[in-house]
Amino acid sequence: MTAPGTAPPRRRGGRKRTLWTVAAVAVVVATGLAERSAVAGSVVVLGHLRWAWMPAVIAFEWASMAAFARMLRRLLGAGRARFRLLPMLATVYAANAVSVTVPLAGPELATAFIFRRFTRQGADAPLASWSLLAGGVASTVSGALVMAAGGLASGNVLAAAVAVPGGVLAVAVLVAFAVAARRPGLRAALERPAGWALRRGSRLARRPVADPGQVIRVWAERLGELRLSPAGWMAVTGWAVGNWLANAGVLAVGILAVGAAVPWHDLLLAYGAGVAAQSFSVTPGGLGVTEGTLSLALVAAGMHASRALAAVLLYRLASFWLVALAGWLILIWLRHPWQHGGASREQDAAPVG
Repeated sequence: MTAPGTAPPRRRGGRKRTLWTVAAVAVVVATGLAERSAVAGSVVVLGHLRWAWMPAVIAFEWASMAAFARMLRRLLGAGRARFRLLPMLATVYAANAVSVTVPLAGPELATAFIFRRFTRQGADAPLASWSLLAGGVASTVSGALVMAAGGLASGNVLAAAVAVPGGVLAVAVLVAFAVAARRPGLRAALERPAGWALRRGSRLARRPVADPGQVIRVWAERLGELRLSPAGWMAVTGWAVGNWLANAGVLAVGILAVGAAVPWHDLLLAYGAGVAAQSFSVTPGGLGVTEGTLSLALVAAGMHASRALAAVLLYRLASFWLVALAGWLILIWLRHPWQHGGASREQDAAPVG
């Protein structure tokens, strides 16, 4: 307990994260100062942008977001809940904006937002939870497959040696998840370790669960009710792969828009380096770190530094800034008073009869 009138002590974890954020920003600024000529050259390149490619840049980014939305719709449909595409797209755009722009807690807040939207639109809590979990697994598996393909296409033995086993392991996880949904015996065998993990996790998060075993049992039973055939799992994985490839397409078209040749053999490998940098970065959306890593990867693939940086800035404009802006506008619209209270004028989801 904290004495009245005194501020609670700051957690060490928050202080460390702040220090890491400051350090990352300092590194980005120092790199920009060291490469002033490349930065200046990229500005000149952007001034002579081939605008005819811009509709394709926007189209690829929209296709990437739409593929992710369709993947979630397919998973929710396995629990006999139908969601319309436009409300699902609105949810995905708004959640993405929260995830990539809110410092530190963005991904957790985005997950909570999606869960709340799903449950408000007709999905029960176990279905919403399993859909988010399965979607995360499918997205991770698909990302590993794309990275493995990039390693093989580049001919880089080291990259392939790292990426291919990861892709195989990711596929194994997805297969195990699909089998567990259809085999009661396997679900029962996993209940005890899952209950132990939930108990430990809730303690670490300081949110104790009264009966972890019962919670896992309810979720396992709900998982058994999901009706997703092997073809359905293939469709989910296909939409997840489409999400990654369409986003990589934004980068490819951005390279064409700045008048450079696309390094096709190394494109997915360079793209994967940028994704990895964003995933491990402490800045919101990997800001600064992603741009630097992706630019260096494209230079290593043979592109001129100024054109590589210009292409990356264009890619980030479409895939980060514009999408985040659209997401926040959608979020404001969703939170408007006319979206709440009373019966909705349009049903976003309805149980399947």
